[in-house]
Amino acid sequence: VAFFAFVKFRFVLPLVLPIGGAMLMGNLMLVAYRVMFEEDQKRHVKSVFSKIVSPDIVNELLQLEKLSLGGGRQEVTVWFSDVRGFTQFTDESQAKVLEYIRAHKLSGAEAEAAINEEARETLATVNLYLGTVADAIKRHKGTLDKYIGDCAMAFWNAPIPNQKHAASCVRAAIDAQRAIYELNLKRVEENQKRELESTMGGAIRPKSRLAILTLGSGINTGIATVGLMGSNEHLLNYTVFGREVNLASRLEAVSGHSRIIISDATYSHLLRDDPELAATCIVLPPVKVKGIVAEVKIYEVPW
Repeated sequence: VAFFAFVKFRFVLPLVLPIGGAMLMGNLMLVAYRVMFEEDQKRHVKSVFSKIVSPDIVNELLQLEKLSLGGGRQEVTVWFSDVRGFTQFTDESQAKVLEYIRAHKLSGAEAEAAINEEARETLATVNLYLGTVADAIKRHKGTLDKYIGDCAMAFWNAPIPNQKHAASCVRAAIDAQRAIYELNLKRVEENQKRELESTMGGAIRPKSRLAILTLGSGINTGIATVGLMGSNEHLLNYTVFGREVNLASRLEAVSGHSRIIISDATYSHLLRDDPELAATCIVLPPVKVKGIVAEVKIYEVPW
């Protein structure tokens, strides 16, 4: 346009201001776009990790110049912790509320209200125990992977590196067992109060006894596949999978009540990173677990 105006009308238009302004505006728009894009990425990271790791790990992730969540192979320590006795507790709770409905000849809305109240209490119980486990995981800088019914799965050394990931995991399991023990002491005390109130009468529907549940833990260390699993359109989960993860799950199955069972690989890491903790471990007879051909050498961690 400026060239045409000069040739046709000998009218001079200044070119420095519009050209310089256009270049400046282009740069400003590019910077603004990059800032918005990076903020969007940070929001995505926060949405994925804010509920599964401690806040300081989320902040550390956001400060990384390059974060790869696409998948890879690396050494991790995996912990499966199962709330023991929950299935029996659920069955007993359902039987009690049905018996209460029959005894008081409830029907319709009243019966439904009684069933819903019992369901809320059951859900609150499992949430209380799983929440106690989750607190221990976050306190020791672990990644809470998922809840599988009344079981929690967590791992260490991803996405943030942890040189002593096995020791951190075992320490978290110890803290969780101790916290649940303290929780159960309080629930036993509350049960004694409820029994006293029940004998004194006065309540239309006496409060049921609080369930006293325990925790079984299985821990293993090894190379696993780590990354985001799922799809952007539905559900994304940052998780680990592979043989070593399966072994941790199998060890949880043999752990019984209120016990922490670790593999030989995890014990070897404890010898290197936390000899004092390793010295307390008790050697157990090797076990045969599903999916693993050879017998597995295991140890129990007293807490």
